[in-house]
Amino acid sequence: MQISKIFTGSSGLGPKVRDVSMADRERLFFLMAQMLRSGQTSESGLRAVAKAFKTEGKDDISSGLLAIAQKVAQGKSLSKAAEIEYILFTDIHRAAIMAGEASNNMYEAFSVLRKLEDKKMESQRAGFAELFTPIAMLLLSFASIFNTGLNTLPNLMQMRKAQGKDPNMVSEFVMNFTHGVAAHWHFIAAFLVIFIIVSYSMIRTTQGRFWLDFYLLKVPLLGKYTSYKVYTNMLLYFPHLIRSGVKPKQMIPIMEALATNVVLRRRIDMFNQVITAGGQMSDAMDKAGFPPIAVTPVKVSENYAGNTDGINDVMVEGMDHAYTILDRLLTDANSRFVGVTSAFLWIAGGAVMLMEMLSIVFAQN
Repeated sequence: MQISKIFTGSSGLGPKVRDVSMADRERLFFLMAQMLRSGQTSESGLRAVAKAFKTEGKDDISSGLLAIAQKVAQGKSLSKAAEIEYILFTDIHRAAIMAGEASNNMYEAFSVLRKLEDKKMESQRAGFAELFTPIAMLLLSFASIFNTGLNTLPNLMQMRKAQGKDPNMVSEFVMNFTHGVAAHWHFIAAFLVIFIIVSYSMIRTTQGRFWLDFYLLKVPLLGKYTSYKVYTNMLLYFPHLIRSGVKPKQMIPIMEALATNVVLRRRIDMFNQVITAGGQMSDAMDKAGFPPIAVTPVKVSENYAGNTDGINDVMVEGMDHAYTILDRLLTDANSRFVGVTSAFLWIAGGAVMLMEMLSIVFAQN
C-alpha cells in the first residue's frame, strides 16, 4: 500500500479529491480532450481545466489537477503523475492515458474516456430507475411487517387466546421472527460489523485479494462477465495502439493496468512469455485468456502483409469488430441482470406484504 493512501486531508498527504461525481469526471475528460486538441501541453491543459473548476467552486478538483500539473512540470508522465489522485483518476483511467502516451495520441485517449464515462452514467441512470421502486417497496414492506409483528399481532393473538382459539402457524412465525430480531439486533449488528471488518482486512492483503478474485471468476455468469469486461477494455485501446505503431511488448504495462482482477492480471505474464519467445499476437492473446471471439480475427489477420505504412489494417478492423460484439454482450448481460434483479425484488416485496396480510387475517379469524 502506498503511503499516500494511508494519510489524508489535514496532514497534507493523500489525494486532494476524496469524492468525484461521474458528471464532473466526464466534463474533466471532455475539457482535457479539447485542450489537447487545440495544441496545449498536458501541463498547460491541466492548469487551464483546474482554473475552470476553480471558478465553479470545485476547489478539491482544481487543487488535485494543479498537483498533477506540478508533477508533470517536474518531468513525470501524465499517467504516472495522476497516481497521486487515485480517486479522480482510477487505474482504468491511468491505463487509458498510458495508452495515449504510448500511441502519441492523448486527444483520442481522453475522448474515449469521456465516451466511456458518459455511457457509464446512462447505464447507471437506467439501472437506478428500474431498481429504485422495488427496493423501496421491499424496505417499506419489511418495516411494515416488523411493526405488525411487534405491535399488532401480539394484541390480536391475545384476543384469539381469550376466545379459546388455537394460535395459527403464519401469525406465530411472523411474531416470533420479528420479536427474535428485535431482541437480538445488537448481536446481528455486531456480527455484520465484524464480518465486514474481517472481509475488508482479508481483501487488502495480496493473497486475500487473489482468492477473492479467483473465486469471483468461478461464479456462474458473474465470473464470465468480469473477465469479458476486462478483455473488452483492452480491445478498446488495442486498435489505437496498433494504428500508432506500438508493438505488442509495449502493450503489456497497459494491459496490466486495465486488468483490475488479480487473477487476470497474472495471465498477462503468459502474454508476455509468448511475445518474448517470438510468438504470434493471437497465441499470446489466447494464452492470456481472451475469448475466442477476439482471438479468431487476430489469427486470421496475421497472414495479412499490411499497407505500405506497415500497419495491419485487417487486425485493427478485426479488433474493432470483436470489441463491438463483446461490448454488446456486456450491455445485454447488464440489462438482463437489472431485469432479473428487479423482478426478484418485486416478488420479494410482494411476498413480505402477502405474509403480513395473511398473518393479520389468520389472527383475526
